[in-house]
Amino acid sequence: MLLTIARWLFQLPGKLFGLIFKNRLRIFLFFMLVAIAVLGAKRYLRAHQYDDEFSLAAPADYNRAIKREMPLREAREQCGGPLHDNAGQPWPASAGYLHQPTRLPATSLHRLTLDNQGNDFAVLVKLETPAAPQQLAEVFIPPAGSFEVKINADAEHVMKIKNIKTGCMFRSRSFNLDKQRDWRMPLTLQKDGSLQLQSIGDRQF
Repeated sequence: MLLTIARWLFQLPGKLFGLIFKNRLRIFLFFMLVAIAVLGAKRYLRAHQYDDEFSLAAPADYNRAIKREMPLREAREQCGGPLHDNAGQPWPASAGYLHQPTRLPATSLHRLTLDNQGNDFAVLVKLETPAAPQQLAEVFIPPAGSFEVKINADAEHVMKIKNIKTGCMFRSRSFNLDKQRDWRMPLTLQKDGSLQLQSIGDRQF
């Protein structure tokens, strides 16, 4: 009995294809159906491939948007959170020096206005020279405030900024001031700001 069933199953494909290929019309219809099935499968796979690519691309754009406007909670996790005091001392009520510059030359001094008016958070600003990294000035500026310092226009300077609200710290590239005029420098911490800033750690600040 089993031998008979096995023989019948073995002969079944030949009988089916024999009926299909018995004349040219059936051969034509058979290959047309195969071609339609292949094209349909390709279109189905291609459509789902685009859907997958879209679903993968959307979160990447969303993540970039999140990084442009980082929530305070995430900033706290990355930068240590808000600084409630200055090493145990309360922050000043208005803009001013925490450490005044020393040994400034009698000439070639120019005014530099540190402009924090575009920010809703206070900042701590340090001005240094790359050649002599000793601190020249340390300034506290409240939200939407500004402060004017005098620096040597003949020397290169580096500016370090700490966001009091999040604890994040940044360092500028070396820059020179134009000797022909005074400067006003917006303390914009975004990547598209006037200052070219890079994130730094507490040791670099």
